[in-house]
Amino acid sequence: MGCIGVRTREQKKPRPGDKHALIRPIRDSEYSIRLYLGLISAAEFCMNFVHTATGQAVNSPFPYKLWSVPNPAMSWLSIPMTGQLKSAEYTFGIRPEDILPCEEKFFLRDGQTCLFMKRPGKRSLRFTVSIRQRQSSSIDEDVDVLDLPGHPLTSLELL
Repeated sequence: MGCIGVRTREQKKPRPGDKHALIRPIRDSEYSIRLYLGLISAAEFCMNFVHTATGQAVNSPFPYKLWSVPNPAMSWLSIPMTGQLKSAEYTFGIRPEDILPCEEKFFLRDGQTCLFMKRPGKRSLRFTVSIRQRQSSSIDEDVDVLDLPGHPLTSLELL
């Protein structure tokens, strides 16, 4: 199961070893987070958990709370995007125990900073989703765009 909308190859949940997914281990855990493409028009990534050794998707593997928080480097820009995040399935009314195995996912936005809190006996974990370059849209056609080299938004990296 991929992200909402018409699914393209990029929106389908990746298989282990897929080069179009970014996987980062969660410290002091046998699990990783995996980011893969969602709807670029919605500035969306999908995130799920995978077992680090096998790359196999898993539903929430441990108790935690996932929050969208202000980016410490640009906190004044992120205030509207703060709050606790829930899985897509939970948002659509599916109880966590009823989510099919390996199907749980979260929708994250380009530039969103997230914080895993309340991991039992572990430190919190923060990461920021990259900002992808988009193709010109009709909004861009009637304006000149000024490039600001070295601006923080041009150098953010995924995780």
